[in-house]
Amino acid sequence: MRAHPVIRWEITMSDTKPLTGKVALVTGSTSGIGLAIAERFLLEGATAIISSRQAERCQMVADDLAQRTGSTTHAVPCDVSDEAQVDTLYSRIDELCGRLDIAVLNAGISGGTTAIADYNLEDWQRVMATNLTGVFLTARGAFRSLRAGGGGAIIVISSQAGIYGYATKGAYCASKFGARGLAHALSEEGRRYNIAVSCLCPGTVETPILAATNTHVRHPLQPSEVADAAFYLAQLGPNSMVKDVLLERRHTT
Repeated sequence: MRAHPVIRWEITMSDTKPLTGKVALVTGSTSGIGLAIAERFLLEGATAIISSRQAERCQMVADDLAQRTGSTTHAVPCDVSDEAQVDTLYSRIDELCGRLDIAVLNAGISGGTTAIADYNLEDWQRVMATNLTGVFLTARGAFRSLRAGGGGAIIVISSQAGIYGYATKGAYCASKFGARGLAHALSEEGRRYNIAVSCLCPGTVETPILAATNTHVRHPLQPSEVADAAFYLAQLGPNSMVKDVLLERRHTT
């Protein structure tokens, strides 16, 4: 009886960083999820555009990340709810880098914890301006840049609150549902231009936004875990696209 040959599998690990040569914009990247994503992308070889409303903090974070990761960073402050500033953001990226490959649209605010019946219009509009209009403006700019450059990836950071509604968080939920819907529409529009659009919906994450809502949970997700998911989406192959990633806590008790 002839013996079957023994098949030996050998896995060779490459030293190549998957995002080497890529330029990645991360909005809201001076704290929390955005900061973790920017750091992960830098460690994977990307050049990162650090952006938030605070110019001084943008530069401080960009300098710190560059020193710690050994990769190139650029600080470009931007209020995502301001159309003129968003236009300037993409003009500066073109001037600094000459290209854009990945845009992570993360900038957002909490909206507090108030029942819809007691919510005032000014607060509602403030949440929508950043969390929904801001996503529209930055997504539009990113799409135009990527279309001109032959393709790339857009990752919209929504939330588990963009899939499920929660009492006293109506404005935040509405903005995140809206951002997710926009991402889905844009993903269909991007197919012909080789632009992959994904929506990442984390559950409760230990961030300044969580602290601002006075929400207390056991075992919240860490920003680095969201960064892992964003990195996965950023380096998908040319013929694959993931529309939604719902990232939940494994342990809730």
